[in-house]
Formats: sequence, structure tokens, C-alpha cells
Amino acid sequence: MGLSNILYDKLKKLCVSLGKHNDALYAVLAIAVFKGVMRPTFTMMDKKSDRETKKYAAFREGLTEAIAFASYILTHKLVLPLAVPIAKKTGKSPKKVKNGLSLLSVCLTAGIIIPFICNLTLKPIMDGVKKLNDKRKNSKTDSFDRILDIKENIVSEKINVSGIYSPQLSAPSRSLLDAVRRNSLQNAAMKVGG
Repeated sequence: MGLSNILYDKLKKLCVSLGKHNDALYAVLAIAVFKGVMRPTFTMMDKKSDRETKKYAAFREGLTEAIAFASYILTHKLVLPLAVPIAKKTGKSPKKVKNGLSLLSVCLTAGIIIPFICNLTLKPIMDGVKKLNDKRKNSKTDSFDRILDIKENIVSEKINVSGIYSPQLSAPSRSLLDAVRRNSLQNAAMKVGG
């Protein structure tokens, strides 16, 4: 028995198992998990956007999928108890009614309930997170400023080069030395004050 036969048997068993326990809820939960992980990941990998925008978008996408995940489970739990009474009234098998209700609850949740819940909750949550981040940034900046307490002094007056000690040199050498000193001191003054 080769490796290909072993892989084929494993795939066959997986397909049969998924077919026997097929439920629309499992599919949408798997999709919500993958979207909740992959979309924020790819958003954070975008090199064109700035960091704060990426963090905001990634958090919002993850939060939306978390809301979707919880909504799917909740509506599924609320709808499934109706399967037995509906099956008795219609004369259909409870399993078929359960599968139909599962698909119906997934569709209603995706089309109506999740957008409704997101419209109610996302803005207040995102505003709260933004306020919390702003408060944290301000407290970090304040404590950082208190620790360093850096003040810049701007030198606005020109430095007098004539009072600098220079040894007795011949006239051409002294003028060259004075020119170099004057140039370097002027550049230093421009860097400090400018």
C-alpha cells in the first residue's frame, strides 16, 4: 500500500465524516474563524497604509468576525429546538427539518442579524478603544516629557571669532586659520540654532 493510497483513504474518511455530520453552522463558523484571523493579518501586512490605520482596520475586522461567530452560534441554538415541533406538524423527518432550519438560521444571521448587531455595537466599541488608546498615549507622552524635560536653546547671536586665542603665525597662515575657524564656528552656530 503506497503513500498515495494512504492519503486517498484519509481523504475519503474525512469526506464521509463531513458528509454524515454536515451542518451549515460548521461551515460558517470555519469561515468566520479564518476571516477573523486572515483578514487582520493581511491588513497589517499592507505596506501602503500607515500603522494606526492598519491597526484600526485589523481590529475592526477581527471584532466583526467575533460578532459573527457568536451570532451564528446563538441563532443556531435558538432555532434548533423548533425542529421537532415543525417535524411533527409537517410529517417530515426531524433530521431534515433540523438541516433546513440550520441553513435558514445561517442565512438570516448573515443577512440581517450580523449587520444589525455590527451597526449597533462597532461604533461605540471602536470609539471606546480610540479614547483608551489616546489616554494611554497622552499618559506615556506626559511621563516621558517629565522624565526628560528637554529644552532647546536657540543661539541667535553670531559668535565672535576675533577673541579666540591663536598662536603667532605668519600673515598668510593666520588668515587661513582664521578663515577655517570662522567657517567651522558659523556652521556650528547654524546647526545649534537652526
